Amino acid sequence: MKAISISYRNADVSVRERFAFDESGYSDITEKLGKSVILCTCNRTELYFTGRPVREAVKFLAEISGMDNITEYIRIYEDVKAMRHLFRVACGIDSMVIGEDEILRQVKEAYAEACVNSRTDFTLNTVFQAAVACAKRIKTETALSVTPVSAATIAANEAAHLGDNVNVLMIGASGKIGSATLKNLLPHKNVHITQTARSHTAGDLHFDNVRTVPYDRRYEFMDEADCIISATSSPHFTVTAKKLAAALKTAKPRLFIDLAVPPDIERSDAAAGARFIGIDDIGALAKHNNELKMSAAEQAEFIINEEIDELQKKLAFHAFLPKLDTARKAASELSFDGLLYKLRDRLNSEQFCAVLDVLGDPEEK
Repeated sequence: MKAISISYRNADVSVRERFAFDESGYSDITEKLGKSVILCTCNRTELYFTGRPVREAVKFLAEISGMDNITEYIRIYEDVKAMRHLFRVACGIDSMVIGEDEILRQVKEAYAEACVNSRTDFTLNTVFQAAVACAKRIKTETALSVTPVSAATIAANEAAHLGDNVNVLMIGASGKIGSATLKNLLPHKNVHITQTARSHTAGDLHFDNVRTVPYDRRYEFMDEADCIISATSSPHFTVTAKKLAAALKTAKPRLFIDLAVPPDIERSDAAAGARFIGIDDIGALAKHNNELKMSAAEQAEFIINEEIDELQKKLAFHAFLPKLDTARKAASELSFDGLLYKLRDRLNSEQFCAVLDVLGDPEEK
């Protein structure tokens, strides 16, 4: 298995948005890569695939993104390194906010989408299923997710900490990140929420004590807002600088939180005293939380090593199955001593000692 990653670690949001593919982009990639899983979130776009050379995949990715050279923005993993990377991603160790839970759901959905469209093979199925199982084990056996923190919870906390009486305008509450942010806002008694809704989603967005207004009238409610949060999948700005300047009549501090890739909010100097938080800024806000979780992350790495070892054995055995009859015949033509000496000559000391341990244990059947 191979993996190509474009993430917050090596590409800022202006680059990552070039890889925020829509369904047609997915189709182009999978048509050229064949068996593959595409993971696309606000913080990363990653391709996991088998069969095709990495060089071809990088070329395809560059063509689709419209960039001439993407080498400085990508990281490439192959074989066990690709497996380990996926495991670390799935459990949240590689996330901007260490231990966040949202990424596991996104990995599961990306894998499920590939399965539904017949884009997986034995290797991808085995590796992704093992990665999901390992992430669940880590969440059970470590403190990595004792206090789950994600971009949605950080955004909600930033808004809630603005004061005793905070008016929040939420744009994009019907989306995954938007709905998660809205749900994290609800427990804060000092927050008064106004959400926008398009006509086709209004029926799905009912919450007690949340005012719903038409999306097309969103600018009418920005002047009263202390915090404006936007988290849509729109390719265009949901808040433009020109219309924002016209809408704001009251001079007061405001917080703008943009959780979208590409960005929803066009940054503007027109909003006096305004503070803007983008998706990349979330990493700085999560720094303290990440430091607290480093010990749990070390435990998670140990669990990943165990699970990777089991996975490698499973994949190796599957690859060996077509040779089983030939190997059985060859082994039958050797004496036990001859087989033992051949193993001694071919294996390293650790491997050979493990064979001797198995053969010499009287309890083994």
